[in-house]
Amino acid sequence: MQANQRSNTPQGIVLLFVPVFIMLGAVLIAPIMGMMFQHFSTTPYFQVLVPLLLTAPALCLAIFSPIAGGICNRIGAKKLLVFSLGLYGFMGVAPVFLESLYAILASRIIMGIAEAGIITAGMVLISLYFTGDRRQKWISYQNIALPLIGALLLYVVGIVSAIKWQYTFGLYGLSFLVFIAAALFLYEPAQQTQAIANNPPAEKKSKISLQVIGLICLIAIPGSIGFYAVPIKLAFLLEAIGYPSPAVVGEVLSYGLIIGAPSGAILARFIKHWRFGTTLALAMTIMGAGLVTAALASDKTTVIIGVVIQQAGGGLMLTAALTFVLFIAPKGQTGTYSGLWWFVYTLANFATPLVLSGIDVFTPSSNVTMIAVGAFSIGMAFWLMRPPALKAQMSSESV
Repeated sequence: MQANQRSNTPQGIVLLFVPVFIMLGAVLIAPIMGMMFQHFSTTPYFQVLVPLLLTAPALCLAIFSPIAGGICNRIGAKKLLVFSLGLYGFMGVAPVFLESLYAILASRIIMGIAEAGIITAGMVLISLYFTGDRRQKWISYQNIALPLIGALLLYVVGIVSAIKWQYTFGLYGLSFLVFIAAALFLYEPAQQTQAIANNPPAEKKSKISLQVIGLICLIAIPGSIGFYAVPIKLAFLLEAIGYPSPAVVGEVLSYGLIIGAPSGAILARFIKHWRFGTTLALAMTIMGAGLVTAALASDKTTVIIGVVIQQAGGGLMLTAALTFVLFIAPKGQTGTYSGLWWFVYTLANFATPLVLSGIDVFTPSSNVTMIAVGAFSIGMAFWLMRPPALKAQMSSESV
């Protein structure tokens, strides 16, 4: 039976949990960084190596996503996803049993490679199981579920890490539940199987044009800067108005996580017939407005309002951007396009702190830096209304 002749609701539910694995690193590891610094304080170069436990998987995700996309095109997305989930689970749990900082870092690097396979293959399967409005619906559902699951995991981490910090890594074992569900309920769509069987020689495959690469960069890079400006600068904004406590920073971020990001994904469903350019322009404008509101705030409540607005814009941006990347991908090249998106977007995540630090050189405070980024986001909104490729409706069938 063809993929587009099936409802694929069980498959959609399984794939809801796949994006969780791009956020587990920060959610699980960030709260125990201080404990790890203390535990490995006698290990040479621990000041450099311990932070790498947090950042190395994300860097590997960026580097290996294009490779994962090519593998999807060759062997099939389900095979890659199931294998990557299994590898991710074993490498994620490994630090519970490892004593050496170097061995733990090696397991984290391999886990990051598995992340590239998970997120790219999951995105490919979404594109193969669903088209048009149904595809946009499931991408919206993913972006609604992701922050809510993240908030729940943060609560669980607090309980587990209080027992023993190593046990926190055991939570990566949750991926085995998704591994089992993926093996049982997912299938390789007929059009993917046929494309693999008729895989053309490499020299005859269509190349991604420079125009498409540039367009993806011009969505992913400003989107990343606007989205991650708040987590990076929020502590400085709150300290400036008299709230230096990390607990307050976590509280404010949780409001954005639980209320803001899902609201943006829900909004995408109400404007599903809008053009991609119009939707992305709205997303960037909302993010910019939230950044400016938080930067100009003189009390915690207003900061929370700004963060919720900004995160809502981010949720809308990610939903529209992921839908667009799958829309423009030619048949048989979905993996390549998905890998390119995650390569650019994840590298942009890494670059965002450097970009903000560069802006800081020319501004008197973090508040002014946030206003500058907000103004840039709103300015980008006008550009996103123009490119012809962004004029299709979000609910359109893919090319």
